[in-house]
Formats: sequence, structure tokens, C-alpha cells
Amino acid sequence: MIKEPPFNLTEGWLDPYPLLQKTIPILHTQHLEAYLVGGAVRDMLLGREQIVDLDFAVPGDGLAVAQRVANGLRAAFYPLDAERGTGRVVLDKFYLDFASFRGATLQEDLADRDFTINAMAIRLAEPFELIDPLGGQQDLKLGQIRAAAPTAFSHDPVRVVRAMRQAVEFGFSLEAETEAWLRAAAPGLSGISPERQRDELLKLLNTPTPGQAMQMLRRLDVLPHLLPEVEPLIGVTQGPPHHLDVFDHTAQALDAWAGMLHSGLSDLPEPLQAPVQAELAAPLAGNLSQQTLLPLALLLHDTGKPATRAADPNSAAVHFYGHEQISAKITRKVMQRFHFSNQAADFVETVVAQHMRPLLLTTADKLSRRAIYRFFRDTAGSGYQAGMAVALHALADRRATYPPNEGLAELQELREVVYKLGTAYFEQRAQVVEPPPLLTGRDLIETLGLAEGPLIGVLLNRLKEAQATGDVTDRDAALAFIQADPDFQNDRRPPTADRPA
Repeated sequence: MIKEPPFNLTEGWLDPYPLLQKTIPILHTQHLEAYLVGGAVRDMLLGREQIVDLDFAVPGDGLAVAQRVANGLRAAFYPLDAERGTGRVVLDKFYLDFASFRGATLQEDLADRDFTINAMAIRLAEPFELIDPLGGQQDLKLGQIRAAAPTAFSHDPVRVVRAMRQAVEFGFSLEAETEAWLRAAAPGLSGISPERQRDELLKLLNTPTPGQAMQMLRRLDVLPHLLPEVEPLIGVTQGPPHHLDVFDHTAQALDAWAGMLHSGLSDLPEPLQAPVQAELAAPLAGNLSQQTLLPLALLLHDTGKPATRAADPNSAAVHFYGHEQISAKITRKVMQRFHFSNQAADFVETVVAQHMRPLLLTTADKLSRRAIYRFFRDTAGSGYQAGMAVALHALADRRATYPPNEGLAELQELREVVYKLGTAYFEQRAQVVEPPPLLTGRDLIETLGLAEGPLIGVLLNRLKEAQATGDVTDRDAALAFIQADPDFQNDRRPPTADRPA
């Protein structure tokens, strides 16, 4: 339900937006003409009060206006796009972007935008006025995405993905002509920079219903142009307990993950929810969090299944042996194609490669300290630990495996494993997950007389696992453990004809 248009301050339309209240007087004092445009206007009309990005269109130099506003707010400023006259003001977690008109007038600027709901403006001078030349307010009421012009997609094909993202984000439909124009422009995605494709894809995957978004990509024939690695999943059937083909299962797993997030990770016991959320929020290189990247792992986790599918001729079983490793290789290529940072690519690849591990741990009679240590050892990367992300991925994957109201006992078994993994990670990290070293490589060389070489790393890794299992607890025990190792003893034997020095 949209609000009535905000025409003047007396109606209190500025009350929820204190930063805008601070900005307008600066514009007035310095006699700067500016218009609030785009998504902020749309979100105000939708009744949203949490708006962190404010876009302004100005008839002059956007860089100069941004600099003057930054000075007035005592905020940071930097050029966002000098060629297009766009400057950014950063204050706390808020962004204010000032851009020169796209064209000679505000009307030309609005006509060049993507959708009518994003082509409205508010004049930031008395009397405040909503400017809506393309009927965006009516489209908000109708709940539809309508292109601002027939050429909106052909001029910028990345809007193909944005249209579907905003449709699922707001629960809107695509207007019929807009859908036709979108289909026609989809092949042009290949000419868009990988970074812009990547950014729109991540936003789409982090909507409240990313699985529905993937179904829309499929229905409108966009998959071959954006995600050719995902399209082969369509129609690849699976055996029990799966009830969906691989593509539909992937889409359902994405929606399951979004539902888990929306519930505050209620699959986890309450004591684990806050620390897991904090872990997911930690940024990786490229300023992307684990939470932002996890849907990408869900999207790609079964991309190796078409190449590994094997039906059992004697039963209804269908096998995909080794699919997780093939999927991980495909994931690496996708991450490279979209120009993700190496750390982000490593993280997503790790989650995909290890996504079966929590499920395999449910078959153990008892989840041992050794199994927990090895799980986190194998999910660790350079500067990140993906273990809890892998565990959450497994829960979303499992939720999408069985038909509705089935597999509840299996889901509970997996929850118990995830609970034990989380408890070890957050409460016993120094004992079970990452024991502090009792010995160093220098100790093995100077105290035990080992020569430098790869054996030192092998022995230290074995010692670390022995610490995690509780078999070694102090330095003396560590020295004894290394000395008792067969490879250490073999290295210490005198040279022979069969074993030269």
C-alpha cells in the first residue's frame, strides 16, 4: 500500500528521514537546485523508512554539488564517476550520490531511467513537489514493473536482471510489453561488464525469494546469457529421496535459505543464532560477506550433477558420484568469469566442494572430536573459516530434498550435527577446532634433530589433530608424540644402501 505523495513538509513526510532534513537546508543556503530521484522516491511511496542510499539529480555539475554538500555535512566525499559528473557523500552508513542530469532537463533524465517506478523525482525546494511524468505512482499501485521506454533494456541490458530482481523483491509482476522487450534484450547481457552482471546477480540472489527469481530467469530465457552453467540442470531427474529435478531443487534450496534467514536462523538453537549471524556478516575481500555469497554456493552446488548422473539399472536409484568436486570446478570458473576476488571465489568453491560433509556426519554413531576437527580443517581457507556456512548450506539443501512434510526426522538429525559443530566452533574452538601450537618447526629441528623439509609440516599437522582429539595436552606429551611417529623414527634411522642419506 503506497503513501499519498509528499507535497510539503507540513505533512511530515521528512520526519523519518533525518539525513534528508539536514541536506535540504544546505542546498537552500547555497542556492543549489537538486531533485531526489530513483529508488529513494519509490521506497518513500512504498512506506519504507530504512533508506540508506539517496540519489539526487542536479542540472549542473554533480561533483561540485556533492563536494559542497559533503563540506556542509562534514562528511567524506569522493568522485564516483567523474566522466558522468557523479559524486558521492558518505556519512556513517549512508550514501548520497549527486549526478548531473542525463540530458538537458529533468524530464529527459527521468525518461532515460530503467522503470517507471524509478523515474520519479521530488523537487527539494518550496513548495515540495512530486514529479512523475511516466506514471510510476500508478504502476506502484498496480504492483507492476514497466519499462520507462521501449529502448530501456537495449540501451542497458543489465536492466534485464534488475527488472526480475525488483519484481521478486516487491512482489510485482512484469508488464506485458516490458516482458517482451526484456526477452529480446537478454542476449545483450554478454556485452555487459562482468562486474555489473555480478553485482545485479548477487542482489537478485539476496532477495526474499531467490528461488522464484531463478524460475523467472528460466521462464524468460535469460539463463543461457547470464548463467549458462545452471541451465543444464533443467530436467535432470534425481532418485529418492529427491522429489524435484536438479534445477527445481536448486531453486527450492535458495528459497529455503532465504526462509531460514528471515526466521533469524531458527533452525539453530537460540544460543548459536547470534554468533552464527555475526560470523556470516564478517566481510571477505571485495567487501562481500559470507551471508551475501552463500546463495551463490547454493545456486552452483549441484552444477556437476548433469555430468555425473548414473542410473542404477537394478533399482530406482540415481547416483551422482563425485558431483561436488565437478561442481566446485565449475564454481571456480563462474567466480572467475564474474571477477570475484580470489578470497570470495575460494570461499564459495569451498562451500560447494564440502557441501556433502555435514550430511555424511549424520551417519556416524557419535560425532567425535576428530571428525569435528577434520571438518573445520577442510573448510578453512586463507583468512576465512567456511565451516558454519557449509553447515547452513546443508540445512537449506536438506530442506529442499524431501516432499512437503516428509524427511523431518532426517532434518532433525542434520540439525543435531550442525548444533554440535557450532558448539565446538564457538565454545571449544581452542580445544577442538584450532588448538594453539605446542611445538614449532624450529623445535623439531633444534630439539629433535630433524632436517628441514616437508616432513616437518606433516608431523606438525598430525600433532595438531592429536591436540584436537585430546590425546596431547602439553609440550612434553607433544615431544613424545612426535618421537613416537613412525615417519619421525624412519627419518632418524642411520642411512643404509636401501635408504641413502
